[in-house]
Amino acid sequence: MTRKHLNWTALIVIALLIVAGVWFFVIHHASRKPAAAPRGTPVSTVATKLSNVPVYIDSLGTVTPTRTVTVISQVNGILDSVDFKEGQFVHRGQVIAHIDSRALQAQLVQAQGTLAHDKAALVNAQLDLQRYRQLIKVGSITQQTLDTQLATVNEDQGTVTADSGSVQNLQVQVGYCTITSPVDGVVGLRLVDPGNYVTTTSTTGVAVITQLQPATVVYAVPEDYLGQIHKAMSRGTVAVLAYDRDKKTLLAQGTLLAVDNQVDTSTGTIKVKAEFPQSGSALFPNQFVNARMQADTLTQIPVIPTAAIQHGTQGDFVFVVTAGNKVALRNVKAGPVSGDDTAILDGGVKAGEQVVTDGADKLDNGSVIRVVASAPAGASTAAASAPASAASGASATTASN
Repeated sequence: MTRKHLNWTALIVIALLIVAGVWFFVIHHASRKPAAAPRGTPVSTVATKLSNVPVYIDSLGTVTPTRTVTVISQVNGILDSVDFKEGQFVHRGQVIAHIDSRALQAQLVQAQGTLAHDKAALVNAQLDLQRYRQLIKVGSITQQTLDTQLATVNEDQGTVTADSGSVQNLQVQVGYCTITSPVDGVVGLRLVDPGNYVTTTSTTGVAVITQLQPATVVYAVPEDYLGQIHKAMSRGTVAVLAYDRDKKTLLAQGTLLAVDNQVDTSTGTIKVKAEFPQSGSALFPNQFVNARMQADTLTQIPVIPTAAIQHGTQGDFVFVVTAGNKVALRNVKAGPVSGDDTAILDGGVKAGEQVVTDGADKLDNGSVIRVVASAPAGASTAAASAPASAASGASATTASN
């Protein structure tokens, strides 16, 4: 073999080695290339459900006691004792104070003596009348004498009747010296101390007793809701819920008691009163509460998480998952809110359709999506609105419940 042939052979071998090296490098690195990221925007979805949604009218109200009684002395005298503790619950008829009754008792004894005297005089006059009626039959006395004696008996009867009234009046006055509670309720702070002279003309009284059960709440609602309230009342009992100032804690459950007879023209509202028979100590007089009156119930209406509703210049809308892992933008009319859910009034979505609850800010009509967490109808919104947990290894049960 000539030198020229050897050179050509070496060049071919070198060329083949270079081609083989390039092929090996390409194939090796191609096999190590990471897989392409899944296509589509990651979102969380929840299925639309049908539910009965209560329609509430919310108002700020004030707790008012059923009765507030200022106990005023009905006789004048020295206050002997105060028989209650401030803030104590008292029953109707329970003694709460005593007034010195010695002067009235002395007057009562005197009146009783006068009554006994006049009764004796009446008895004597009646006996004389009986004798006169026998004597006139035999002509021993004149008719004038008999008539005079009859008038005397009637006069004595009137005197005895007046004496009896005086005795009863003084008995009542003595009874007023023992002051009792007119209602079941809680006594406020003491207004007068023992030893003071109390009178019937006092405006402050001896004590103020507030009847707490059943508690009532008075609140004002716009006059526009009058029609709904009257319809609700015509259907039966109207439920009212009392919440605390933050609208988080339910204090008591009650019913609508009455609607005022006129609208306040200065505010365009009408006052409404609700009664709470089993409120316990949760409702206190003059306390501010949030009253929720159930005016109606929407039956089997589509409900979606409130987080799924987006707001735009054309109104509210939602993204509904369609075929091909895409979303469709649908305008909706939001209705009453119940917890974390909102009712849809115009039928923009149907039961079972999946709506996007998280990641909607990156979507447009027709966008391709990748569902990382979904929940069926009736599941909690929180489970479907946590794609990070699902993507980082949350259990499939949590994501699918």
